[in-house]
Amino acid sequence: MSLDGNSWTVLFSRGVALLHMGRGAEALECFEHASFLDGGRVELLSARATALLSLNRLDEALAGFDDALGRYPGHAASWCNRGNVLVSLRRFQEAVASYDRALAIQPDLIEATHNRKYALGMSYFERGRFEEAQYVLDEALRLNPHLLDGICIRGIALLRLKRHQEAIACFDRALAANPGFIEALSNRATAYLESNRAEEALAGFDETLKLDPVHAVSWNNRGNALMALKRHEDALASYERALAIQPTFPEAQDNRDNALFALRRLSRCPPAFMRALFDDYCPYYDAAMVEGLNYRGHIHLRDLAESVIPGLRAPRRILDLGSGTGLVGEVFKDLAQGGRLDGIDLSPRMIEAARARGIYDDLVLGDLETVLLQSNRIYDLILAADTIVYFGDLGPVFGRVVQPLEPGGFFIFAVEALPGEGWEQMPTNRFRHSEAYLRGKAAQAQLDFVAIVNCAIRREFNDPVAGFAVALQKPSSARPVHPAGANRPLRR
Repeated sequence: MSLDGNSWTVLFSRGVALLHMGRGAEALECFEHASFLDGGRVELLSARATALLSLNRLDEALAGFDDALGRYPGHAASWCNRGNVLVSLRRFQEAVASYDRALAIQPDLIEATHNRKYALGMSYFERGRFEEAQYVLDEALRLNPHLLDGICIRGIALLRLKRHQEAIACFDRALAANPGFIEALSNRATAYLESNRAEEALAGFDETLKLDPVHAVSWNNRGNALMALKRHEDALASYERALAIQPTFPEAQDNRDNALFALRRLSRCPPAFMRALFDDYCPYYDAAMVEGLNYRGHIHLRDLAESVIPGLRAPRRILDLGSGTGLVGEVFKDLAQGGRLDGIDLSPRMIEAARARGIYDDLVLGDLETVLLQSNRIYDLILAADTIVYFGDLGPVFGRVVQPLEPGGFFIFAVEALPGEGWEQMPTNRFRHSEAYLRGKAAQAQLDFVAIVNCAIRREFNDPVAGFAVALQKPSSARPVHPAGANRPLRR
């Protein structure tokens, strides 16, 4: 390269031309040379930072614009380009502030006006404000219709708002400009799936994966389409492909468990399945269960506690497993006066509903097997009403219940009844258990089998669902002498 070493203006002009030609490294070299001759000019400082931005050396570019603006705070172009760096760094709110500084100095700076709209839309999107995000991004796209990333992000915002047809239109628009746009292909397929167009969704994910065979999100969502089509084995294979690509992919891990559960290869309901079920069910849970299905599990637990616990009165330390909206807590709260009443549930919305009753001392969000293992509190009474029905193998549950239970304390729970032996998963995705199985698992956990009561847990299709209410007790140091009839079924 032949340069006039005595003229910073020649070097600067050549650098600007190279920058416009997309030759950022050569442009940077020109600006570096020019800086030796007159490094204090704002034009050079800003141009050098712009060259660094073009080379994706973002931290250096930001430092360069900050240096320029530290010396010349009134340079609008540097504020605008600083905003561009912050957008590339996904620091959208800071980018908006930088564009605002540029426009305060030069209100007619078109690039700052256009880019501010995009940055503002993205800042709303990043904060989960999807209605504002899609609205502002729509304005940004009117200013710059070729902003493909903005089209796709607006589509995703509409997808989150469940406005599926508008979302699909956005993805179609992006794909018309770039048929190989992976994110638009994948998200359009997701929009099809959420619109109950599972076959089209599956075809869309297959098209995406032909172009990008290691797109883990598409493998996961392809599995969701296959689950919707009841092709559970194929769905399982798709989730496993997602996890082979991205082993720490929590949604794929949860969905793989859901597929295994649908194939009846798990011994309990997966936590993610239960969380989604009860989050959806929460707003109408009490009415549906108590009024619609005549659910009485919580009442049976209180009746059994009155029958088997000598001198039952407050204060008691009580733990409610699967607290739900607090039905069990309501019928046992009098016994917790002067003691405590705690609950565990894995549904955030159920925890909120139970907390609103104002009767619990503590409510823990999490899966009961995990929470019990980590518990450092001791309880006199542990309860589980509509909870054990979501576990097949009760060995882990009983084993964990023993740990926070006071010697001599009681574990009282309800299950759906299975004649004969063992346990089974039912078409309702709940489990039922035999008396023989319950006795065997209690013995393995070193819990005394105190009582079992035949009862109707709820109604289903207008027929009563046969169940058991069961009382187990943790032995004290001197093994307890139970009331007459202990270890024999109570009959009502």
